[in-house]
Amino acid sequence: MKSYGSFLETVYDVLFEPRQAMQAIAEQRLTGQALAMFAISMLVPVWTVYTGVTGMADSPATVAMFGVHLFASLVFWVLSAAVLSFIAELYGGQGTVLGLFAALGFSHLPRIAIIPAWVFVAIMPPVTRPVLMGIIGLAVVTWTLALNVAALRGAYGLSGAKAVLVLLTPILAVAILITVCVMFAGAAIVYWPFKA
Repeated sequence: MKSYGSFLETVYDVLFEPRQAMQAIAEQRLTGQALAMFAISMLVPVWTVYTGVTGMADSPATVAMFGVHLFASLVFWVLSAAVLSFIAELYGGQGTVLGLFAALGFSHLPRIAIIPAWVFVAIMPPVTRPVLMGIIGLAVVTWTLALNVAALRGAYGLSGAKAVLVLLTPILAVAILITVCVMFAGAAIVYWPFKA
């Protein structure tokens, strides 16, 4: 197992050897580096895009937006690590929630690509900008999901298919819950008012 000392070395390995890097990050529980990656990948792109669009970097609303965004993202990261850890164990994986937490922190790395993408799109003809942003957004989401799969594989020793299934399980559970609620609401409306 490779031992990581430098943050940049860890980032390099996540870029070019994601499976092995995520496994080492999970085993060594590099939470400090994961928090640094999370902060960089959350705040820098949002700050760049927001100030580029509005030019309101110094307004209190901007500062409040960043605070809320950072807090909500941190809560989501912690909750997703806990939920995915529980589901991974149900699917037979063996690992720790802290290891998965650290690995998932590095799965935010692709969001930094939004900054150079924004510059690239800004110099393109206006008619192509929406299409290019859509393509770049899809690429960033795909890359992030691939790193999430690598994090689950590395932290819990799951196969690729099981890691994808772990990611899909919460989405499917929410979809089923919404479907059941809509069906019950529809049935209640159809039989309103209740007949004796």
